[in-house]
Amino acid sequence: MGEGRFGEELFQPLNLKTMRFKRRVRLFPGVTLNFSKTGISTTVGVPGASLNFNKQGTFLNTGIPGTGIYDRKRVGEKTTPHSPASRNLSNNFLEDGNGMRGEQQPLAENLSTTTTEGLKRLQETLINCYEEKNELIQEIKIAGSSLKWSKILLVISYFLIIGFFIKWFRNNRDEKMEYLADLEKQLAGCFVNIDMQTDIEIESAYTSLLSRYTSLLTCAKIWDITSFSPNNFPGSRSAATQTVTRVEVNFDFGNLEIIKSKYEALHFENANGGDLYVYPLFMAIVDSEKNFGLLDLREIDFEYSSQKFLEEEKIPEDAEITGKSWAKANKDGSPDRRFKENYQIPVCLYGNINIKSKTGLKEAYSFSNASKARDFAKTLKIYQKLLQS
Repeated sequence: MGEGRFGEELFQPLNLKTMRFKRRVRLFPGVTLNFSKTGISTTVGVPGASLNFNKQGTFLNTGIPGTGIYDRKRVGEKTTPHSPASRNLSNNFLEDGNGMRGEQQPLAENLSTTTTEGLKRLQETLINCYEEKNELIQEIKIAGSSLKWSKILLVISYFLIIGFFIKWFRNNRDEKMEYLADLEKQLAGCFVNIDMQTDIEIESAYTSLLSRYTSLLTCAKIWDITSFSPNNFPGSRSAATQTVTRVEVNFDFGNLEIIKSKYEALHFENANGGDLYVYPLFMAIVDSEKNFGLLDLREIDFEYSSQKFLEEEKIPEDAEITGKSWAKANKDGSPDRRFKENYQIPVCLYGNINIKSKTGLKEAYSFSNASKARDFAKTLKIYQKLLQS
């Protein structure tokens, strides 16, 4: 009797109602970013039926495309703009020129407070997209494992079972294959399509910026400056005025995995925080846990400065050597004769770019080719000025 009940349960027809099929035509609506002198806003929807989110509030746009019939109404209460407290994204506080170190801040909290008011709706959409993507990835793992076992059972059935039951195992495998294919199709479509409205002049300026950035990528070395502090001269006897902690990083092109756009982002790797992705109208900052902030590109300061650096490591092939200094030196730069094994250190000229915003972004990078860093920063400033005009 016990064996009979087991067989009945094992070979019952598959109930398709228990399968989690998710037939979605589209997970997330298209997003359009609009900018003006008063700020940036996010529009979600299609022509004739869309919602616009900006620092003044939320507005419903309706109309019939091509007819001139158009209506715009506020939805809900007016939004009161606020300025979040300034916080540091990285573990070390970089204060230009004074060598101060700041307190460490929780990265997730910092990233959430950096977002520009007009981009908060886009941030919310991207968060939802990440959550959906993670859920689909987990479901695909489970479905893949289930399909694997269904195939094994089908093979076994050919040796042990005949007739109707073989057909059941075959149908079971096919249904699991269909389910897995459906999940994979959803995963491939799990993204936010962003359209950034720009005119011909801005397109041309952005093309120039991309050219300068491509040149910047050829620098032999790029470092993330994670901290620096004043140098204690009497103790160190070094001619360096500051002690710098730096980590070599990579710059390249690359979009966020959940963003589809005709523009590739400028990707700045960050050694101690979220990576930076520069799009034509905004910057996204994303860490390994998918916490992120979105900033209007016009609200970010990119400041260039040159720096003489005592290079004790291998000298980058494109670096300019401006002179030499003694490892142990007097205040006038002459060698300290008390140290018998004193030696000279090459002085290299590097280019630094400090990136800051009022909402708390603070990053600093150093480039082995100072002129390429200067040209990129200059072109970026011109582009930002054009966006503000």
